[in-house]
Amino acid sequence: MARKFLNPDNALMITMTQITDCIFLSLFWLVGCFPVVTAGVSTAALYDAVYHAFRKGEKHSWQRFFHAFRQNLKPGLLPGVIFLILAAVLVRAGILVWNQAVYGNLSWGVFAAAAFFLLVLLGLGSIVFPLLSRFETGTAQLFSNAFRLGFANLPLSLGLALVNAVVIFFCVRYIVPITFLPALGALLSTLFIEPMLRPYMPREDEA
Repeated sequence: MARKFLNPDNALMITMTQITDCIFLSLFWLVGCFPVVTAGVSTAALYDAVYHAFRKGEKHSWQRFFHAFRQNLKPGLLPGVIFLILAAVLVRAGILVWNQAVYGNLSWGVFAAAAFFLLVLLGLGSIVFPLLSRFETGTAQLFSNAFRLGFANLPLSLGLALVNAVVIFFCVRYIVPITFLPALGALLSTLFIEPMLRPYMPREDEA
């Protein structure tokens, strides 16, 4: 009985392993973001580890995260810094638009249009680092590919943006979810990103 319970292929053990991976990968991602400039690299590593661990059923997800982090460290620094600058500008713009709408200086219709525009940009930006984890390109080409891919699959981009917006909100608002939501959000993101990437992946990887 004990041998069956401790069998790594047991459904309960698999579930416990996935929960543990979800927590530790989220914490690894958080630690990887501490230097700030490596936030993009950490995000790419998280997506890669989550995809292979949860979608492809591969083991050693922790090792996969650190391998992907080292692999993307050099090519991911500049895109990460650029993304952080753009994100800061967009957050500031969103707060400004919200305040103007609250104080009556801007109609709620204009606010809704601005919010939709920011949501689209969030969806496009959310494709950048999964692409970094999968393909080797320069910084300009990376952002160009992300934007073209996002606009070509706009409904998927909007769904991706909503997932990330919810994850960001709960992590910032309540703090505790940051111990598991980043990995869970990355897993949900694969449902939107992988259909975009499928036409460009080798047949064996699709299988």
